[in-house]
Amino acid sequence: MFPKNGNSMNHRMLILIVAILLALPQTLSAQTAEINTYKRQVREGSELLHKGDYAGARDSFESALRYYDEDASAYLGLGAAYFHLRDDRASERALRQALDRNPKEKQAYVVLGELAYRQDDLESAVAAWQQALDLDPADSQLKARLERVKREHGTEKDFNRDVTGHFSVKFEGRERIEAGKIVLRILEDAYGEIGRQLSYYPDREIAVILYSGEQFREVTDAPGWSGGIFDGKIRLPIGGIDAETPALRRLLYHEYTHAVVRSITPRVPTWLNEGLAQFFEGRAIDGKERAALQVLQKNGALPSLRTMEGSFLGLAGGQAQMAYLISLSAVRYMSDQYGVYRIRMILDELASKGNIQQAVETSLLVSYDEFESGWKRSLE
Repeated sequence: MFPKNGNSMNHRMLILIVAILLALPQTLSAQTAEINTYKRQVREGSELLHKGDYAGARDSFESALRYYDEDASAYLGLGAAYFHLRDDRASERALRQALDRNPKEKQAYVVLGELAYRQDDLESAVAAWQQALDLDPADSQLKARLERVKREHGTEKDFNRDVTGHFSVKFEGRERIEAGKIVLRILEDAYGEIGRQLSYYPDREIAVILYSGEQFREVTDAPGWSGGIFDGKIRLPIGGIDAETPALRRLLYHEYTHAVVRSITPRVPTWLNEGLAQFFEGRAIDGKERAALQVLQKNGALPSLRTMEGSFLGLAGGQAQMAYLISLSAVRYMSDQYGVYRIRMILDELASKGNIQQAVETSLLVSYDEFESGWKRSLE
């Protein structure tokens, strides 16, 4: 599952940057041909950034800088585009250039903090976000994020670390070394098995953090029914495990699936995201659960998938359990009827266009409503 932070913070950051980019170039008073072209290219870049075309946005901002490079706007946009393209070095260079031109550009510090956080450099993330907050003390969401990461840093600063080719795992105390090795071994299995089914293998190291139950609740603020979260890092409340168990394997496959989906596209409906995570963990729908779904369908009480595209985090335990079951049912129907390779096509379409209706129609060759109707009929 996903927590409240992470992804929503990046989305809010992007919206604010786009708003800044659409406004700042207009403050340039000179009306030379070069300045006018610069302003047009920045506007085009900001629109592409908003649409999620990060490569196109990068090209527009780089083109703008060939006409004028004394304003922070294009560098800020370029840094944001490179951030989403996961070229961290290029992103940091562009953001530093933006700050050279405007030391009070708050959003440059915000993105620098996100870069540091993604690289697991919590100290640098805290420093960058503190500079952003100093410039805008009224930003309550950034303040809450900063406080959360300070707690995270305080909890994890003395953790041990182990790595494989695809994962790094952090844990407290040398007595958990064996637990870390077990977790890494299972995750490497997931990397291969899920990768083969989706024909996708993330090319960046994925961070995994093992907490005690108390540490997990303190750092994540996750609901009580959560067995783990993925917010750019896999976070798990694991005690003193000394052997692999089926439950641990299911949990790790579930959270790793979220990492894979996020790597393909950050723009995915929650029902599809959570349905896929349960599908790849190997969860089946038993007779009692199927009967419950049939009752809902018969009574016209089965919710539309459109109402399940947002977060499940505000749901109570029983509501969350049903939302997860419905999500799994829809994804299992999708897999049975169309195949996993078409689910991968949906994720690719979401990455390029961000619209679930269009992604389903392009990939499954039926409308979103037709897919939902077919799934519901299958429950009768």
